[in-house]
Amino acid sequence: MKFHSPMIIVSDIEKSKRFYVDILHEEIEQDLGTYVVFGGGFSMMTREQWNELTGETSNTKEKTGHSFELYFEEDQLNNFAQQLEGHADIIKFTELQEAPWGQRTIRFLDPDHHVVEVSESMSSVVKRFLSSGMTVQETCEKSMMSVTFVEKCRINMAQPSEKG
Repeated sequence: MKFHSPMIIVSDIEKSKRFYVDILHEEIEQDLGTYVVFGGGFSMMTREQWNELTGETSNTKEKTGHSFELYFEEDQLNNFAQQLEGHADIIKFTELQEAPWGQRTIRFLDPDHHVVEVSESMSSVVKRFLSSGMTVQETCEKSMMSVTFVEKCRINMAQPSEKG
């Protein structure tokens, strides 16, 4: 597993984009409207999208103060989720769930109640879709990834693994 990036939760994504682009000269790598990835290694999501994905309400926010999460990617997500079950002291924030774009995620709290998200990488999502018989176009539409990204994943799937 590797740490991927922090994600901040913002109330006004347009205002926040302007701040990070105009003031801090960050480049937007990907803009999905309610979710923005910057080339500098972090991302942001609107409070509304965050609430929708996690089920967080103003009630739980007041108790926990969640305004960011630490984001990790794990391609063996089912194994990780199973291992997590063995830690009774871990407080789950969300169960293992699949987002509308197909990425599977589990969220839990660290000892200080910061949200930690572990998700499968988008390359794993795309490969899963392609392996299930979806076309490149269907995969692009479902995952919101570009044709270039999906094609790269498809080519990587066809190449034999160098692990021996």
